[in-house]
Amino acid sequence: MVYCINPKCPQRQINETALDCPSCNTPLLINNRYFLVKPLRPLEQGHPYAEIFEAHDVNDYGHPQVIKVLIKDFTQLIDLFKQEASLLIEMKHPGIPQAQEQFSVLLSNGNRLHCLVMEKIEGQNLEQWVEQNGPISEKQALDWLLQTVKIIDYVHQRQLFHRDIKPSNIMRRINGELVLIDFGTARKVTETIVNGQNVTVVYSDGYTAPEQIEGRAVPQSDFFALGRTFVYLLTGKHPSTFSISAKTGRLAWQSNEQHISEPLADLIAQLMAPSWQKRPKDTKAILQCLQKIENPNYSWLLLKGTALGAVILMVAAGSYGSYWYLTGVSGCSTVWSRRFPTSDFLSCGEEILVPGFALAEEQRGVNAFASGDYDAAVNWLEKSWKQRQDPETLIYLNNARLMRKKSYAIAVVAPITNNRDTALEILRGVAMAQTEINQSQKINGRGLKVLIADDANNAAQAKQIADSLVQKKDILAVVGHFSSQGTQAAADVYRQHQLVMISPTSTSESLSVFRTVPSDRISAQSLASYLINIAQQHQAAVFYNPLSNYSQSLRGQFRQRFLASGGQVVKEFDLSDTLFTANVAIQKARKQGATALVLLPDSQTSSNAFRNSLKVIKANQNRYWMVGGDSLYNSELLQLGGEEVTKRLVVAIPWHSLSSPNSEFPNSAQKLWGGEVSWRTALTYDATRALITALEKQRRPSRIGVQKALADPSFEATGATGVIHFNSKGDRRESNIQLVKVLPSKGSDYEYRFVPITYLQLK
Repeated sequence: MVYCINPKCPQRQINETALDCPSCNTPLLINNRYFLVKPLRPLEQGHPYAEIFEAHDVNDYGHPQVIKVLIKDFTQLIDLFKQEASLLIEMKHPGIPQAQEQFSVLLSNGNRLHCLVMEKIEGQNLEQWVEQNGPISEKQALDWLLQTVKIIDYVHQRQLFHRDIKPSNIMRRINGELVLIDFGTARKVTETIVNGQNVTVVYSDGYTAPEQIEGRAVPQSDFFALGRTFVYLLTGKHPSTFSISAKTGRLAWQSNEQHISEPLADLIAQLMAPSWQKRPKDTKAILQCLQKIENPNYSWLLLKGTALGAVILMVAAGSYGSYWYLTGVSGCSTVWSRRFPTSDFLSCGEEILVPGFALAEEQRGVNAFASGDYDAAVNWLEKSWKQRQDPETLIYLNNARLMRKKSYAIAVVAPITNNRDTALEILRGVAMAQTEINQSQKINGRGLKVLIADDANNAAQAKQIADSLVQKKDILAVVGHFSSQGTQAAADVYRQHQLVMISPTSTSESLSVFRTVPSDRISAQSLASYLINIAQQHQAAVFYNPLSNYSQSLRGQFRQRFLASGGQVVKEFDLSDTLFTANVAIQKARKQGATALVLLPDSQTSSNAFRNSLKVIKANQNRYWMVGGDSLYNSELLQLGGEEVTKRLVVAIPWHSLSSPNSEFPNSAQKLWGGEVSWRTALTYDATRALITALEKQRRPSRIGVQKALADPSFEATGATGVIHFNSKGDRRESNIQLVKVLPSKGSDYEYRFVPITYLQLK
């Protein structure tokens, strides 16, 4: 059963198999890709502006989508609709619906419908949840408030504010995670504050802030709506049913029956202050209030200027020999229970960072960890690990086992919010190295704890993570960051605080950091040599993102080495261009004489460069040779499959399990994770092993000691890729590059896998 997209169609439900609607001849396959299979809002009730459908993607039947259809052709509505689409496509957060694409459909009557494709969120909105289950408890309120504020924090950090927060615009996934929806009313801060102009008023009765009703919305307007939302959640009554105090101007919503603690009631009152200047300054202030509510001993532990406070600090210093007491909570060191914050994109085991992946046992484990019950945490995390081999669980389990023992700590930074699959690849490498060293306890008889950080593959957040990590005095070194842009943004912060960073994946030539991955210069030489000497192609078109540090670096190195080898770059294309069209680009490349296409997308730091590369591969249809950088080593390429991928495409990566110098590593990884691991896992394992070796060389490990050990010309470590040495710049001396192809492989996750060319030649 499918539905016709035409809102004027007399018979929209189609039971028979057809490509066109029998009633109005409108194509049923939307944008040559989607079938509308179920309205998510009853069509008979109608809606003045938009309809929402569940849709099946013919390219990916396993993941149902949601298509929002704007059915009114008003300029203002279209602008808001396009704004929502652009924002959702740009933002990458588990608490925000992931948008796939936007497009328009022209009907036979000349009307145009605008469409937005988004992920389908299984669950209820909070208004529906309360209607079904009744008002929530204070414990539930604190959990939901924390989740929602973290989402708003992500939005506000991007100089946006939502303007329409209310219970019906917050979804609860089946696993309990919250999602903020409906960004059609979101605005840039600069549009209202810097320019000082009035904007379109967005109004939801009972939830909209006074200044917003007057057309002067500010970020703190979201806090007012948030406070009113939690009035509804805690009482089950619409905020407009309560009276306003004539004396204070505040909502008189509390009663003796609700049993709400004074700290939570005070926070909600602050959120709903009539004047926006009286509300919390920003999301960080709200998160600090929540931390104090959840951890009532927090202020007591930070006593200043008293004998008791001094005694506490002296005992802590004498007992644990760590610097954690200087900054409160520090990395993975703690003494008293409930001392870990849960809103900073960092976790030693107190919260789950990888979205949509946790088992109930892992959730219980992290809850126990957060409360200081480490024995229970070990018990639950062991049960979770036995059910599913997940690297986040293994890292937290290793940490929990060490929480009452002397140990050392490092951090790993991964792009969890933006790119979960890549983050898991990185975490696997760290988890393997941590498990091995903890079993042997070779670092002065101590184990290794690992703090996980999420920089969302975003340069601004990477710097914020670096600012946080340098203040945590027990963190001796950092593995990360993933993208060259993130690494560049964080490098100066680490350098100023003498905290060593070693990157397993950042390849840009402009970087001067320790890294276990070869630089772009090595990959570029391999790609240029392949085209000239093997494929015998001398005319190339380059596709890249000029705004990406990595993509720009690899493009520059390739041009230089291709020219030196006798080749010529005849045309270049910007993959990040919103108007980029693969077929048109290939035609232009052909007209310039190109016989090879060089694909150098970014590491998915932009919303469309990588996807445009996949479109080029598909549109090429085996006409021209194609080579690409390591960012193409991705499961999405394997899912694309077909001859377009297998015939003429070669990708340069730094390591492959089938040609590993260390044969034990891929075997161990296979047993631990149940499948083949990527080069990102191997190079992250190497980065962690290098740091472990640096720690082993010190009697009393320190940040400066790690720095000196790695910089020593005689430093040597052994990892998945063999022996590891660094030059004076921090680059890896060893420069192995593997050229791989995609081939069909029955039994593999995607029926295709990457295979080294050298391995094929041996076969």
